[in-house]
Amino acid sequence: MRRTLEARHFDVWATVSRRSVGAVLLVTGLVAASCGSEPHPHSRASGIESIPAEALPGRAAEPVELDASQVSADAVDVDELETLLGDAGFVAGTQRQFSRTVGGRRTTLARVLVFESSQGAQEYLGWLADHARDVIGKAHLVDGLSVPDGAIVYVHEPNPCCHSETRLVLAAWKDGATVMTLELGGQVVRTRVVPELVSRLERSVR
Repeated sequence: MRRTLEARHFDVWATVSRRSVGAVLLVTGLVAASCGSEPHPHSRASGIESIPAEALPGRAAEPVELDASQVSADAVDVDELETLLGDAGFVAGTQRQFSRTVGGRRTTLARVLVFESSQGAQEYLGWLADHARDVIGKAHLVDGLSVPDGAIVYVHEPNPCCHSETRLVLAAWKDGATVMTLELGGQVVRTRVVPELVSRLERSVR
């Protein structure tokens, strides 16, 4: 996932998270030639709709279109993940960040990735399960949440000796050939909010 959360700037994880911060903003749209209408903000050259601005709580940033090179920036071994994405039939992706300060600062990065097949989506989900440390740092698996079957939820707890570090949560699941992920960052982040956010994201992109 593209490093836009606060914790991405921590030196302690600088060698783990190498995501590009220059992802291309979505600017494509269809222009009606007959009436000269402006481009629709959610039209995509890839055919994938942007995550709606109202999908999750908080102030929505602009949507970002993702290609395989941007997604592979999640990995310590970038080439390995880019090869896996190609073999898995990655088609295209989109992401959007949501920020809120009410009740404490929290940032949520939502992502939707489309593959050619359900098997390809499962291969990528399996990579995430095995490489959560690449994405959010040292983390442990969380069980007992009401999330879709096969979903993974990992949490990274801040080091008490590092006052600037923050809690991070990574949730990922698939629906057919689509993988959806949520990455939450902030001192007030709790795993109990994950089921509600998962449901909201699913509803918003169907």
